[in-house]
Amino acid sequence: MALVDLPLDQLKAYKPEKNKEKDFDGFWQDKIKYLRSKPVEYNMEKIDYIVPEIDVYKVIYKGYKDAPICGHYLTPKNALNSHLPVILIFHGYTGNKGPISLNVRWPLMGYAVFAVDVRGQSGESIDNRYYSGPSYAGYMTKGIFNKDDYYYLGAYLDSIRAIDFLADRKELDMKRLCVTGISQGGGLSLATAGLDSRPKLVISEIPYLCHFRRAVEWAEPINEGTYLEIANLIREHPDREDEMFRTLSYFDNLNLCDNISAKTIITCALKDTICPPSTVFAVYNHIESEKNLELLPYSVHDIAASIRFDEKKLEYIKKNL
Repeated sequence: MALVDLPLDQLKAYKPEKNKEKDFDGFWQDKIKYLRSKPVEYNMEKIDYIVPEIDVYKVIYKGYKDAPICGHYLTPKNALNSHLPVILIFHGYTGNKGPISLNVRWPLMGYAVFAVDVRGQSGESIDNRYYSGPSYAGYMTKGIFNKDDYYYLGAYLDSIRAIDFLADRKELDMKRLCVTGISQGGGLSLATAGLDSRPKLVISEIPYLCHFRRAVEWAEPINEGTYLEIANLIREHPDREDEMFRTLSYFDNLNLCDNISAKTIITCALKDTICPPSTVFAVYNHIESEKNLELLPYSVHDIAASIRFDEKKLEYIKKNL
C-alpha cells in the first residue's frame, strides 16, 4: 500500500511528547467549574414523527455562555423510568445533526440517542460569541490567539452540557453512556471523555482535533483539509505561530486523552489525508484506559470509512452498553 504518512510499524510506535502548558489542568478545572455554576436549562418540543414506535423531541439547551444549542433526542415509545442506555452523537466539521431518520435505528434497538448541532456550524445551534482577530475563513482560527476566546472552548463545554442535559432525564441510565462521532465528531467525543468521566464508551471515528502541530505541518493545499485554515493564518502571521500553537495545546486531544477513563474505540483510515494516521496514532498511543484501534486499509477520510465500520460499531455498542 502506497504511504500517505508513516509506515505502519512506525505509526504503532508513534508517541510524541505532550505539550501541556503549566496551567493546563487548572484552565479546564476553572472552565468546567464555571459551567457547573450555571443551572442546566433546556426546552423540549415533541415532534410528531412518522415512526410510531419512537418518541422524538427537538431540544434546545443553554450551552457555554448561554448559547442556544439544538439537538434531536429520540427514545423508544413511552420510555419514562426505563433506565435506557444512551448514545450522544457529534457531527463532522461544518455539518449538522442531520435528519431524524439517521438515528431511528437506535431507539428501535432500545437506546436513547441525542444528536447535537455544534455551535455556529450548519445546524440550528447558535454561536453567540465575538472572536477577536485576526482569523482565517472557517472555525479553526476563531479566537486562536487567546485560549479563553478560542472557538472550541465553547464547542467542548457545550458537549459537556449535553451530558448534563442527559443526566437530567429520569428515563436514562447514565452508567451506560456512549459518546461517538465521525471526524470532528470523533474529536469532540475524545475531548468530551477527556474532560468528563461520565461516558462509559467512546467510539471515535477517523478523529479530527488530534496532534495539531503534526496535522498543520502535514497539511497541503491538495488535501483540501481544514487544518489548512491554521496553516494559512500562520503564512499571514508567521511571527505569531507560537501563540497559535500555545492556544491549540489546550484543545489538543493529544493533551486531553490521558484523562479518558472510558473504554475507547478509534478508527483510523490509512489513506486519510485530512486527519493523517500519525495524528490518530499519537492520541491512541497515549490513552491509558481499555482501548482498541480499528484500522481501515485503503480508506480515505469520507463517509465510506464509517460505513465500512458500521457493523462493528453496532457490535461494540451492543456489547458494552
